[in-house]
Amino acid sequence: MQHEEQAAVGKGGGFGLGQVALSSAFTYFLGAKIHSGRVAKKLTKKHKQDQKTLYTQYYNDVYKLEEQKAEQQLIIDQLNNKLLDTSEQHEMENLQREYDEFKQPDIDGDDRISRTEFHMYVKNYLSNYPGLTEKDYPKFEEFDHDKDGYVSFQEYAQQMAVQAQEAELDQYYAQSQGASGKKEAQKANALYDLYGSAADSGGFNDLYAQIRN
Repeated sequence: MQHEEQAAVGKGGGFGLGQVALSSAFTYFLGAKIHSGRVAKKLTKKHKQDQKTLYTQYYNDVYKLEEQKAEQQLIIDQLNNKLLDTSEQHEMENLQREYDEFKQPDIDGDDRISRTEFHMYVKNYLSNYPGLTEKDYPKFEEFDHDKDGYVSFQEYAQQMAVQAQEAELDQYYAQSQGASGKKEAQKANALYDLYGSAADSGGFNDLYAQIRN
């Protein structure tokens, strides 16, 4: 009788231990799952934060780059404006000098050169170069583009630029001939002196208007 009771007690005790073990395993699994979920949540949050930081840094870098590009473009524009101003100033000085020369043969001051004024000026100027003859002088017809009997400043400046280039080539060729080209060199030098200031002249319509005003 006593043996049966002990057996019954033993049997009951074994069942209790199994329950405890099962309960512990379930609790551990549940705890691990909860902990894993928290870790995953933290990792997700950290990933989002890192991603946000990365995007913020990217946009900041792009913004700074755009600022730098804008500053560089501003500097380039300022330099271009300075170069343009310098170029315009240089053209203005050349044009003013050329206009002053244009006015020298304009005896009556009507802002145009007649045939008589043209021949008188060229003859007086080139008389300082005894090696030249009248056939070497520039022709009035070459300057009077519209054939109205007068040379305007526009015609004068345009033809002077052409004549200057031709004189420069003649001068270079004559100098390359050495002693054998001495006479040709004198002629080329004389004509280049006459035309030389026109060699650097560019467009002048607007600048000419400024001079006259």
